[in-house]
Amino acid sequence: MKIKWHHSIFILVAGLLLATPLSAEKVVIKTATVNRMLHADKSIDELKALAIQKAKYEAAKEIFGELLLSETVMANGKIIEEMVREKSGGVIHIRGEPQFANGKNLGDVQVTIEAYATDEDIKDTTPQPIVLNNFTYTNDDVPIKKLKALAEDAYIMEALATKKPSIRYASPEAVRKQAVSIELTKMDFDIDTFTYTMSGKIEYIPAFLRHSDMIKTDSLEKRFQKDEASIPIAKPARKKGFYGLWSGYIMRSNGSSTSVEIEITGTGESTIAYPSLFCGGDLLVQTKRTRRVEFKETLTYGQDNCTDKLQIVLRKIDDDQLEYREFDSAQKERGKGTLYREEMND
Repeated sequence: MKIKWHHSIFILVAGLLLATPLSAEKVVIKTATVNRMLHADKSIDELKALAIQKAKYEAAKEIFGELLLSETVMANGKIIEEMVREKSGGVIHIRGEPQFANGKNLGDVQVTIEAYATDEDIKDTTPQPIVLNNFTYTNDDVPIKKLKALAEDAYIMEALATKKPSIRYASPEAVRKQAVSIELTKMDFDIDTFTYTMSGKIEYIPAFLRHSDMIKTDSLEKRFQKDEASIPIAKPARKKGFYGLWSGYIMRSNGSSTSVEIEITGTGESTIAYPSLFCGGDLLVQTKRTRRVEFKETLTYGQDNCTDKLQIVLRKIDDDQLEYREFDSAQKERGKGTLYREEMND
């Protein structure tokens, strides 16, 4: 099964760079001219900079291919894409000092440069593979008709996160733009656990990924709203699954009791607080099944009041109740109780 995610800039750059033989260094000599009459508002230094930019553009066309003609693809000697416009790789280097001279016409400013791109520059803008096998994705909070697409989104995100972990905070749409192609050799679905297991590879362009600046702007709720605008689907009940705010009291093995508050968000960020002990922190998912999830606790405040690195196990009793259990590093149970769903304001 092979799926291509076409993006105009990626396809253009990928096609021309794959056709470019890699070498330790590719060098070209380029001359460019600008005329003062056409840029009367610019100083001589600004005209020189403009001439150098024009020469670098011509050098890039020759080094990376004649298809690089559009200003939306090329600027300041860099191969670019809409999201990473001034930041991506494919830099054209200049050896030595630019040589300036008067041109043939009155007011001409002419420059000649020795431009080059290294093997690393070219490779940096050439699609590279990431292999990811036996990746699993489970989510019982969405209709089955939507699960496959979400699983593919998660697969792409997890693969790219091996190169850039912060991409986990990007929207699925932004993440897909970073994948030149995706080839899935395995995509098995377990109906009992609502779990997809996937193997395959994706291709990405290192410079685009490294310099991308993406912020997560989509929530699961917003994605359902977008889908509903075009395709009638059954929106999941708000109270389904583990997502939400939970609170209750637990009994500890030493005979004490304490209050607990846990918030689990659709973006994968979960927190725990013990209000009566003035401590709390983050919860990192270890395993997740349809009715059971395990977390590793990491305290971020009040470490002197509570035990850090506990294993927290939640089991869904129904849509409004969770069984809470906590274990220490030796897998000895330290406490248990029942948590109840709290209504959250929109």
